Amino acid sequence: MAEGDFPVLAPVTGAGGRTLRSRATYTVVRGLAAPRCVSLRAADGRYLRHSGMRLRLSAAEATALFGEDATFCPEPGRRKGTVALRSHNYPEHALRAHPDGIRLDFLGAARADPSGSFLVRAPWAR
Repeated sequence: MAEGDFPVLAPVTGAGGRTLRSRATYTVVRGLAAPRCVSLRAADGRYLRHSGMRLRLSAAEATALFGEDATFCPEPGRRKGTVALRSHNYPEHALRAHPDGIRLDFLGAARADPSGSFLVRAPWAR
């Protein structure tokens, strides 16, 4: 889910309103910088990208750097049925949940800690 420009991890239930469910839903698309990887697009058309090692939502830019920052390569997560998302342009880093949002951390730390493994679920918004 996103609060402003920064995604956060928070519980979402079916009782949540349409706006909340929409903010918690991302469309997985072919990676902007690499077709074997993925990019994540929010309902409002913005993409998740890293900037300053922190994940944020940004409007698409027609630059190579934007495509690189918005491309993540899935790998098996720490727990069965989960996925870790490695940065395409910083391959030694992967996404990991922190109290203040989602950041890029060294891959070893992200793989070793469950906060670097994400469960893919059916979309809330339809």
